[in-house]
Amino acid sequence: MKKYILLFALFLISVSVSGQVKIGYANLEFILKSLPEAKQMNKEIEAYQKVLEEQIIAKQEYYQSLLDDYYQKQQKGFAESLLNSMRQQIVSLEQEIQVDATNADAKMAALSAQKLEPITQKIIEAINLVYEEEGYTYIFNSADGTGNSIVLKGPEGDNITYKILEKLGVETEN
Repeated sequence: MKKYILLFALFLISVSVSGQVKIGYANLEFILKSLPEAKQMNKEIEAYQKVLEEQIIAKQEYYQSLLDDYYQKQQKGFAESLLNSMRQQIVSLEQEIQVDATNADAKMAALSAQKLEPITQKIIEAINLVYEEEGYTYIFNSADGTGNSIVLKGPEGDNITYKILEKLGVETEN
């Protein structure tokens, strides 16, 4: 039985080899970083992040001033009812700051996804053009999302990174 499975596997391999499989690879991270739209997107996201951080910092500074005021009044022996009211305000503001920080992360993720979607579509369209025009059977990303190489060794002629960039209208020095 194993003999037949091995023969069948060899048959499939020989059929696929004779079928002219053409494999290309591209560095999508490099492509993305090379696009002017992506650079603009990063600037916009950084500016928005700065605004959100400034809002949180302002609340944190106000929180600290309330806390300082509370301790001063506590040391001076102000009425417990006033101190309780201040404590509630401090706790409420602390919770608000935590919610704002969590919401800021969600807002940043949503903005990134919104800004990245049309750029990603544009890259996919360029990949599809190269795929069809050049007759590729497969096109792989040469690196994973963490920057580690997936394609360890391959013919430089199968690296279509610059062909995709050309379709995107990006001039590069390759």
